[in-house]
Amino acid sequence: MEIFVDGGLFEVILAVAFGYAINFIFLKKYLLVIFSGIAVLSPVALLFLNESELRHWLESVCIINAILLVILLWRQRIEFPNRPLFDIEKFKQKFLSKRK
Repeated sequence: MEIFVDGGLFEVILAVAFGYAINFIFLKKYLLVIFSGIAVLSPVALLFLNESELRHWLESVCIINAILLVILLWRQRIEFPNRPLFDIEKFKQKFLSKRK
């Protein structure tokens, strides 16, 4: 039996906090550069850890995914420089209206 019954409240709070963190990171150019570097370099670092063919295929998929993610984020950032990438205001308003 579950002792703590929260109805998904902690998950919603975590999702909102994650959205705020993502917006904060992507509004600051230096943080976006750091995040982009980590997103691309971390799968590359896996290449040097273990040797197997399947691992190399999975790593190549991770590298391609990271590069595409960075390209999409930078394209969005350049298109709309002062707008947050993930707008959570509508979600927040919906959540607050249902709580009343």
